Amino acid sequence: MMAPVIALTPALQRFDWGSSQGIPDLLGFAPDGDPYAEAWWGAHPSAPSTTANGPLDAVIAANPAAALGEDVARDYGRLPYLLKVLSIARPLSIQVHPTLERAQEGFAAEEDRGVALTHPGRTYKDASPKPEMLVAITEMVVLSGFRPEGELMSDLERLGGDDAAGLCDTLASGENAAYVTAVLTSDHSDAIARLASGAAGDGASARIACDALVHHVGDAGALVALAMNAVTLAPGEALFTPAGTVHCYISGDGVEIMANSDNVVRAGLTHKPVDPDLMRSLAVLTPSTPVVPRASVEGAFTRLSSDANEFELSVVRDGTATATSGPRIVLAVEGTARLTTANHTADLGRGDAVFVAAGEGPVLIEASGVVFVAEVPAVRD
Repeated sequence: MMAPVIALTPALQRFDWGSSQGIPDLLGFAPDGDPYAEAWWGAHPSAPSTTANGPLDAVIAANPAAALGEDVARDYGRLPYLLKVLSIARPLSIQVHPTLERAQEGFAAEEDRGVALTHPGRTYKDASPKPEMLVAITEMVVLSGFRPEGELMSDLERLGGDDAAGLCDTLASGENAAYVTAVLTSDHSDAIARLASGAAGDGASARIACDALVHHVGDAGALVALAMNAVTLAPGEALFTPAGTVHCYISGDGVEIMANSDNVVRAGLTHKPVDPDLMRSLAVLTPSTPVVPRASVEGAFTRLSSDANEFELSVVRDGTATATSGPRIVLAVEGTARLTTANHTADLGRGDAVFVAAGEGPVLIEASGVVFVAEVPAVRD
């Protein structure tokens, strides 16, 4: 019989864009000066959380009905979400994630070709989509979707030079799709150099693109960043990224929940492979407004929901709330919390997390600080 409340140790990711301090501070261990970019609480097979009884994905697989509940076990066969803390010192890659249909098609095609999951050129690590929701712990700066072409045109005109003028013509004739194609498939070193000098001005997107070139010298992705919406999230504010939305996280610490997937297609600001053709086929390139999750507030409890079927994320701040059903991960990011079910009690300190099995029923959360609760929506389309 599986334990109904299981302490989790996160899997740590040491990508070069991470900060050296944020995650060690959260988890209570001494930093070593090198970056810690992400902490993963979940059951993704590439980096599952560990428990006293082994990796969480294996623990769930041993009794999926008890761990997940019959509906989630039937619909997904595994924990459908992944909870992370990100600690960002410099820009991540510009990226986009596939829809379910495209993920299934791409995964099957790469499996048929015999591309190893660990191959650096492998795109589809699984057959799942990857919508995401981000909640800021500190102030965070992100890029999300594309801004109106007229705003980009103004920045290109300020940039000056024949190269930028040619990009203006491309933008005028074919909108963002033509512009993104041009900057990712042909040389625009003059425009990039001018952007790095600050010639595009002091607008938010221009500043971000200019600063990114300090870390990614000569990277054409900066010209993609110039076309994107810049968003600053204050602590507690949230952003939802549907499949197909091009995005880039620039700085700050936050909690992120996503479908349990690692499918990423990149479009610059990275040393990893960039696939312009696939990015353009997956991405929504028309101007869009960044999506704010729906918030339902009841006392100390705020539930953040979206169009994603795989997850919801709730926040309990200095008060009491009940997480009713389904497989839950509860993470304390500030202060302490006590969790009480019909049969068990667990105390969490800062950085502690537990998995609460669906079969355990409702869990009462008493928070003196800030606690995040990852759940599967009760009603799924």
